[in-house]
Amino acid sequence: MKKTAVLLYDSFCNFEISTVLEILALAEKPITVFGIEKQIIKSEDGLSVFPDDTIDNIDLDAYDSLILPGAMDIREAIENEKIIDFIKKFDGKTIGAISIAPLLLVRAGLLNGKPFMAGVNKEEIFEEGFSKSDLTEMVGWDDNIGKPVEDGYIITGNIITSISYNFVKWALAFGKMIGIDIPAKTFGIE
Repeated sequence: MKKTAVLLYDSFCNFEISTVLEILALAEKPITVFGIEKQIIKSEDGLSVFPDDTIDNIDLDAYDSLILPGAMDIREAIENEKIIDFIKKFDGKTIGAISIAPLLLVRAGLLNGKPFMAGVNKEEIFEEGFSKSDLTEMVGWDDNIGKPVEDGYIITGNIITSISYNFVKWALAFGKMIGIDIPAKTFGIE
């Protein structure tokens, strides 16, 4: 069975990936947690995680998917070319990105001008070098509050994106994309 890569960076949001990790565990699908370096990574709520490996060491053939959690401050990850290059390697594989993490996929050229959700508003990220054409199909935080995306996530090809409060729906859909069908009521959804 191929593995799922989980990329962590400082201030990652643990709760956003808790359900997807539980789904993978229930299906006994192996994961590898990657970091920039082999040193403790702190989540936004103070959880300390020691990665299994660094982003420099990956046998891409062993993986069929990638999970990207949101973060309280993802700027350092967005500006790190090693992280962006790592993400690019997953082009064509299933990728799940939640909250602000879809911006990593835009930076990597995988979602530019395509539909996606992100837990931030467009006008808040133009100063980070994202263009209006990169974000034309983005459904941001306020967009989703005003007119919620019915499913709670957007699938564009092999990529699924969502915002933080839809983390259970996003996780269930990610699972289905990689062949794991867990009943929604397992997580309190009818």
